[in-house]
Amino acid sequence: MTAKKSSVDKSATRVQSMFGEIAPKYDLLNNLLSFGLAKQWRRRYVREVFQRLAERSNPPKKLETLDLATGTGDVIAEQLRQWTRRKLADKLGVVEFQPVGVDFVPEMLALARKKVPAVEFVEADAHNLPFDDERFDAVTNSFGLRNMVEPKKAIAEMARVCRKGGVVAILEFSPTKFPLFAPIFRFYFHRILPLIGNFVSGNKSDAYRYLPESVDAFDSPEQTLEYMRDAGLDAPTRLPMTFGTLGLFIGRKTKT
Repeated sequence: MTAKKSSVDKSATRVQSMFGEIAPKYDLLNNLLSFGLAKQWRRRYVREVFQRLAERSNPPKKLETLDLATGTGDVIAEQLRQWTRRKLADKLGVVEFQPVGVDFVPEMLALARKKVPAVEFVEADAHNLPFDDERFDAVTNSFGLRNMVEPKKAIAEMARVCRKGGVVAILEFSPTKFPLFAPIFRFYFHRILPLIGNFVSGNKSDAYRYLPESVDAFDSPEQTLEYMRDAGLDAPTRLPMTFGTLGLFIGRKTKT
């Protein structure tokens, strides 16, 4: 299967500058533009990851997770929320939980450190992670893969730093083909969302026009699953969410 060639400028300089500019109103707009669904997406995403970690027969005493393209740290905040409220230490058979976040936008990381101050956040490129092989029990990436110049390489890096038996999970938008809903969503996503997003954020680099363009230009779900298999992840699957407007890709690392 041949990867789609993107005509969208995803250079590191552009993406870093664009997300740095919208960082102050990033959380506000995520909730506004998703009609509040962003929180539900995160909850299910994190729950699916923890459910698969609970299936392991020999869990470590210390659970370590890595969240790529962590932005303002919302996924990690949700992990910590579920860890406490669902008493996951008992369910997962572990004693300690230590999440780590990675992003290459300093402005985003500054906000993440304020939101979850006890967590380590690292400025790094997802294509070349500064971590040892097989360090983490779960590696996650939400709404960041389509912004990466080489998504296949990024997935390979996610698998590299994931322990055997661990989980790699990706949450990403995709053009929906759901009857009746597809044209409505496409009109909103391409016409309304960019206007609201750029206006509210005061963005001058068209970040919220870039969003639908980057989704249209991104590889197909089948291609993403192929990248995961090539990276050594066993039987990766895609769970469609919200009428197929996004997918939760998840697989387990079975080989070292």
